[in-house]
Amino acid sequence: MTVLVRPELPAGAAPLSALERRALALAALGQGGAEIAGNLAQEKYRLPPDGLGPIWSAAAKKLGTARSRPQGRQPELVFRARVHGVLDLPDPEGTDWLPPDVLGYVQALARGRTLKGYAWDDLHTEVWEVEEIARQARKLLGGATTQANLVYRALPQLLRTVQPPVESAEAGLLPTVWSSPIAASLQTDLPSEEIGAVRVGRVWIRSMLPVLGWMGPTLQAAEVVARLVSNGVRHGLPDHAKTHTLLLRAAVDEAGHLLVDVTDLNPSFPDFKAAVRGERGRGLRQVAQLGAAVSWFLHHEGPGKTVRAVLSLGPVDL
Repeated sequence: MTVLVRPELPAGAAPLSALERRALALAALGQGGAEIAGNLAQEKYRLPPDGLGPIWSAAAKKLGTARSRPQGRQPELVFRARVHGVLDLPDPEGTDWLPPDVLGYVQALARGRTLKGYAWDDLHTEVWEVEEIARQARKLLGGATTQANLVYRALPQLLRTVQPPVESAEAGLLPTVWSSPIAASLQTDLPSEEIGAVRVGRVWIRSMLPVLGWMGPTLQAAEVVARLVSNGVRHGLPDHAKTHTLLLRAAVDEAGHLLVDVTDLNPSFPDFKAAVRGERGRGLRQVAQLGAAVSWFLHHEGPGKTVRAVLSLGPVDL
């Protein structure tokens, strides 16, 4: 699975016009060119004499994608508009998980790839194989009618793959990139059995904090690790398979924060904010009550996700 690099706006880019924003919203909803033009005219927008082409060209320039035929790249424009908060639609209800091949295809559309280009240049495979993936994507995403509509319907999943992350209460995302440079970090593998993993995690973090030079509350850190590890075993390992392990990482940044990361094999975290509020189990709510800021993101080197808790310096345990 690809991690999408967050697209940047060109320096000094002008804002999208009302006409451009409305055209992008209609494209995201799955309307074709003739339907978009008809609706815009009915809504009393003044269309360019050359049709929709100049609208897509202007939007592409403002959103930072220079394509020779931007009118064929509405999926990328829809994605970029959403990333920069100028897509005049609410985030859709998305599936909790997409198969890696489907997510990879939708990511390719969001990056401006055509189906043929993705097949030949990225996957080095036959077009018909990607067409089969596209059919599966449309089925899984509620019968999407166009590629732009496919990207729109997949936004909750796509946004979770963007680095730096896109903050969005609608999508249930929290900031996951820590701005202060990491000063020191250590990591270890944990067993897949919950009681053993929690015990090993507690012992490991207590012994590693002095090595990392963190002078914050040790008991709080150990409790945070215990709850993250317990959640990781319960919800992040397939069938609690004994051959799989969790990855526990502890780091201290130059500002003195302790970052605790637990990485599992499940790339999905449905209803994350509800989990932090305690509406889907108590683990993450307890982590937050311990004073930690909690977030999650897709692991950059594997198929799963990382749940992160950040603790600030506080009263030292005696």
